[in-house]
Amino acid sequence: MAFLSKFLNSFKSMRLNDRNILNGYLLDHLLVGSMYAEQQSAYLNSYETGLSKSHITKLVETYWEIADQNQATEMLQSLHNRNQDENLDVVYKAYENPANYVDILRSNLPNEEGVFDYYLNLFRKLKMVVPELIEGKIITDFAQLKKAKDSGWNYGRSVFLARCCYELGYISEKELIAYLAKAYEELKRYCSTWKEYTTSYIFGRALWGGGHNNGMVEIANDLLNNNQSPLKNKTYL
Repeated sequence: MAFLSKFLNSFKSMRLNDRNILNGYLLDHLLVGSMYAEQQSAYLNSYETGLSKSHITKLVETYWEIADQNQATEMLQSLHNRNQDENLDVVYKAYENPANYVDILRSNLPNEEGVFDYYLNLFRKLKMVVPELIEGKIITDFAQLKKAKDSGWNYGRSVFLARCCYELGYISEKELIAYLAKAYEELKRYCSTWKEYTTSYIFGRALWGGGHNNGMVEIANDLLNNNQSPLKNKTYL
């Protein structure tokens, strides 16, 4: 019920800070985390999240298992590295050639313990999630996801998590600014538009959660179309 309430609250009105407001490219960098920020009912236009310290602490320490500066740095770097996983291309190739998917996975994945099972499970998730996204008219075909992958999900979470780590004192404001700029520039390798970003986020969230996309779709539509949204009049990253 609390999760549903958070979604419903985010649709009623977007949270915008009326002080310490970001504009221009700094705002663009921040908006990479807008999907996650909306999930948490946080500010969309400032480094400050507007959330209570207890909320942020629970999110960072309980869900992300971060309790100090080193763990924060490691997790934030890990989220950047996930889109550089070349094995994802193998899984996508297998998805497009389902009759030979086992051979494709076995022939192209590293021969290391647990690797085949991990990517086989990801392949199975693709088989479930992609048809759901097509049926829900979030995408028209799988080709839309091949470049963007789940980059929006990875970079989106990383940007909002960086804001939380900043508020907890795990990274400095200078480090936050640099991290957000890096996330934005790297995201542009995969997504050209903010619409592609939100679709990629929905895709990644669906892979992680096993479907149930309606809440994410509503958040994406709100960000792209709500007159209050900083993304309303933006098209290209």
